[in-house]
Amino acid sequence: MQKFVVLGLLGLCSLEDIKRKQLTLIYILVFGIGGILLHLFVPVCSIYSVLWGMLLGIGMVFISIVTGGSVGIGDGVLLVVTGVYLGGQGNLQLFLTGLFLSALWALALLALKKKKGKEEIAFVPFLLISYLTMLLRGEI
Repeated sequence: MQKFVVLGLLGLCSLEDIKRKQLTLIYILVFGIGGILLHLFVPVCSIYSVLWGMLLGIGMVFISIVTGGSVGIGDGVLLVVTGVYLGGQGNLQLFLTGLFLSALWALALLALKKKKGKEEIAFVPFLLISYLTMLLRGEI
């Protein structure tokens, strides 16, 4: 069940990130509250793993604040919520794979001169691709 919830969250946020380059925090927070409730009744990982998973997103929020928004604060909040569902190791894998994929895409756009160095790209679709990869490999 939780797999489909995360898939829905990342799908919804991906569409929004592509369209508006912003995320609506209310959706993410509702999914977060749902994740906490689901974890209370059907725990997938330990509470310590959940807290470590959330810490990654909290770190991203902190980086967003320090850099004045170079990294989207919504991406950090989203990673806090995915940490509730995936735990520390799963959320780290989701983030690192998404980061790698987005870097490849950004390099391709730069090489093809479709974007310049400081232009934004949507990050959440790469998290979605990362999550789908994890699901297909049976890592979740």
